[in-house]
Amino acid sequence: MEITEILKEKLGDRNVFLNENMAKHTSFKTGGPADIFVRVDDVGKLKYVIDIANQNNLPITILGNGSNILVTDKGIRGIVCKIEINKFEVNEDNEDIFVTVGSGNKNGEIAQKLLKLGIEGFEFASGIPRNYWWSNKNECWCLWKRNERYCCFY
Repeated sequence: MEITEILKEKLGDRNVFLNENMAKHTSFKTGGPADIFVRVDDVGKLKYVIDIANQNNLPITILGNGSNILVTDKGIRGIVCKIEINKFEVNEDNEDIFVTVGSGNKNGEIAQKLLKLGIEGFEFASGIPRNYWWSNKNECWCLWKRNERYCCFY
């Protein structure tokens, strides 16, 4: 049985692709094909893909949301595994708040959820361009530290 058929058996037809164009999966929209492209949405499936790659001596490339990666026109050999584990849990222990997220979550989405819950400290990832000089003439460039704003000028 071919590797793609083995992977499709466990992951489903909609999550395993041959010669998938990597331009579809990167923020720069560049890159050639991946030999085998798979999407996983839980840790068990990720372990399975890694085991298959190891058993068949195939290189494996782990891909997040596709930002900060450039793929050549030659593509990527072996298996490219895109992580889509979307998990979001908030636990409180006395005064401490613990937030657990999956590796498939986007920073902006996490920041928006935390904002709605009134949990501070992750504003830098919200996608609001508050720290750029062109964002608003009444805003200043600033840093956020421990839920406090330190401004450089007014």
